[in-house]
Amino acid sequence: MIEELKAFQLEIKQQGHILPLLEHIDLRVNLVSELTTIQIFIKNNEIFILHDSDATQNIPEICGDPQAIKQLLEGKERLRTLERNGQLTISAPIRTTLLLESIFYLTKAQKNFANII
Repeated sequence: MIEELKAFQLEIKQQGHILPLLEHIDLRVNLVSELTTIQIFIKNNEIFILHDSDATQNIPEICGDPQAIKQLLEGKERLRTLERNGQLTISAPIRTTLLLESIFYLTKAQKNFANII
């Protein structure tokens, strides 16, 4: 999962169309699988990865198997679709969930769109 997170972090930096979505955001999210908990910290157009972080209360969490989290990070599947299918559980307000879904999904969408043009 760490490799996918690093690739996700690099993709965001390369794709300018997502940066306006990240402006003025201060958000922490725990990605929890049976293997590890990793925290993503988004602040003012930057994304930081905190390895082996502790699950802290009042921080939104996305929990599931590593394969579902990988699909999410690669932009292959939408966050709420994975939740609806029972592959992930989300403990976050709907507004935060929608923001995260947009960030995860749009990160790879531009790359695929460039191949079409």
